[in-house]
Amino acid sequence: MKRFLTLISVVTLALQALAQPANAVLFNYAGDKKVTVDEFERYFKKNLNIVNQEMTPEKIREDLDLYIKFKLKIQDAHDAGMDTAKSYLQEVDMFREQLARSYLYDREVTDGLIREAYERLSQEVEVSHILIAVNNKAKPSDTLVAWQKIKGIYDRIVADPSLFAAEAKNSDDPGTRDNGGNLGYMTALQVVYPFESMAYNTPVGSISGIFRTDFGYHILKATNKRPNRGDIKLRHILLRVGMTPEGTEENQKRKIEDIYQKIKTGESTVADMARNFSEDFNSRSNGAGGEMDFINVTMFIGDPDRQSLVDRGFKLQNIGDYSEPFRTSLGWHIIQKIEVRPVGTFDMMKTTLKNQVQNNQRAQKSVDALVEKVKKENGYKEQPENMNALIALLDSNFVKGTFKAESLPEFAASNQGKKGRVYVKPNSTKTPLRNLSLFELGGQKYTIGQFASHLEVSMQPVSGTNMEFVNSIFKEWVKSKCVIYQDQHLEEKSPEFKHLYQEFKEGILMFARMQQKVWDKANEDTTGLKAFHEENRTKYKWNDRFDCEVYLCADKKMAGAVAKMVKKGIQPDSIRRKYTRSNTVSMDYRMGKYESTDTFLFPDGRILANLFGNPEYREKSGKIYNLKQIGSNWVVVKVNQFLPAGPKKLEECRGLAANDYQTFLEDQWLKDLLKAYPYSVNQPVFEAFSKRMLEEKSAGK
Repeated sequence: MKRFLTLISVVTLALQALAQPANAVLFNYAGDKKVTVDEFERYFKKNLNIVNQEMTPEKIREDLDLYIKFKLKIQDAHDAGMDTAKSYLQEVDMFREQLARSYLYDREVTDGLIREAYERLSQEVEVSHILIAVNNKAKPSDTLVAWQKIKGIYDRIVADPSLFAAEAKNSDDPGTRDNGGNLGYMTALQVVYPFESMAYNTPVGSISGIFRTDFGYHILKATNKRPNRGDIKLRHILLRVGMTPEGTEENQKRKIEDIYQKIKTGESTVADMARNFSEDFNSRSNGAGGEMDFINVTMFIGDPDRQSLVDRGFKLQNIGDYSEPFRTSLGWHIIQKIEVRPVGTFDMMKTTLKNQVQNNQRAQKSVDALVEKVKKENGYKEQPENMNALIALLDSNFVKGTFKAESLPEFAASNQGKKGRVYVKPNSTKTPLRNLSLFELGGQKYTIGQFASHLEVSMQPVSGTNMEFVNSIFKEWVKSKCVIYQDQHLEEKSPEFKHLYQEFKEGILMFARMQQKVWDKANEDTTGLKAFHEENRTKYKWNDRFDCEVYLCADKKMAGAVAKMVKKGIQPDSIRRKYTRSNTVSMDYRMGKYESTDTFLFPDGRILANLFGNPEYREKSGKIYNLKQIGSNWVVVKVNQFLPAGPKKLEECRGLAANDYQTFLEDQWLKDLLKAYPYSVNQPVFEAFSKRMLEEKSAGK
């Protein structure tokens, strides 16, 4: 019965361990410090992926021991006050700000925008447009004038679409008004998001409706759409027309035709002609000659000539094909196709696209989605009656853009009498105007006083009504407060952010403490390093070595001549210069102290094998030996001295000794930490964790 009860007890403990939640304590250290299963599991799986180690119970325990030591080092850094150092706090704040940017967006919307950007990048769309410029902050009267102008143009084009090019002469875009509004081909992430969206959403052959961007009102015509062919690398010959007195149209045309004939007959190459004659000075000397960087059509929006040049490159059928001479506004060209690089896959481009999307105007969609989510999750509620009270008090100074928050009265207006606005004593709530709430979020009130201070620094002469102006600023203020609220609560709202932030803080702390306790000490403590080297002299040894000069000659005759020059005491560099004047690789030499294992320093490992394999070479210093042919070289060796195996001086092994000294210092530090911060592992919890990891591994998770 006793044995049966013991078995029941063991089984019960095991089942309890297997059922431990993720926040079960795995180990304690430094008194009251605790580490849970989920914290260690994140570290363990991340480390497992990095080192790709074989998982065994021993390895799991080894990783646990490493993590315990890591936490002890962090605790030591805290106790040393390193977490309050100004440099540490600045670095952590900077990292948190950068990391938070990736979390202050609606993830689902951002992922959709990334996918949309990639799908658009796979297409190039050719567009023309007409712009009537008007500033976003323009007066209503100016905005109305711009609207009436674009509306008139639009109505005429709708009535007769063939008028688009003619109407483009009325455009405020000076770069395209004289070419029918033609921008050429574009793709995603090159223009402002509203323009990009209209370009991709307008059917080919159709004209868009009127739409607005930060630049003003637009009408857009989509004339073609095609797959994005990627980037192309070209070799380029350019002869400019009109840049010099000799650079006339006639002269440059004759010259480009002569160049073309030399290439065509095989008398020369595109590269040689580019290097000698091209007036594209950015590419003339690149590569073998004339080599341009990778380019694509959409790099040159609004520049039909350059887009045409890229198009011609893509039309060349094979790598190495070259064009006939052709003319653009720049002059006469010949191009050669070198390489084509297609658009990358989504997985290849996802990270780059994410960064571009988050720094692009389209990111506002993701921010807006986040703001709505924050409002919904945190009890957002407006008090419009208090906003109305504020707006009612705004006077002519507000219209002029000289509003001051301090000019607001203590209490809101109660009525409008014959003598003007009358301000009365506090109402039943006795709430001053500045303390009235405009909205609530997460249990916190945002008041008229706070908004008035923001309004003051945002002021400019008012366009439109006071209500329209104030509400537009209020809308952006609310957005910023929602984003700030989310930022302040990221640790509790996003476990992923919390863990990454914690990893960084702990990593920086450990690095700083390691620097202080180990790395700097190993580099600066010369007395300690010297003592460590003396105590471990048997570890730092030279094997047998030859201090020698090894001459590698092209043939037997040269080897004999070199041996005589060495015997006369002529310096190795002088010997090499003599024999490499006509052929730079006909002779070379090595000199130094070599062990038998230093074969990687020589073109043929048998050179050192020959040297160490013959006892005769060890007997006399300063003697010269002809080792005859070894591999492709005839080898002459001058043995300056044979150095038998022996201990290394500190200066001969300082790097290795310093590295070992660092390990010694870290081991000593860890011994001190284990004494200062005792720890205990919850063994049943660890065993349950270990078993689960092994089962997941076996199941291929």
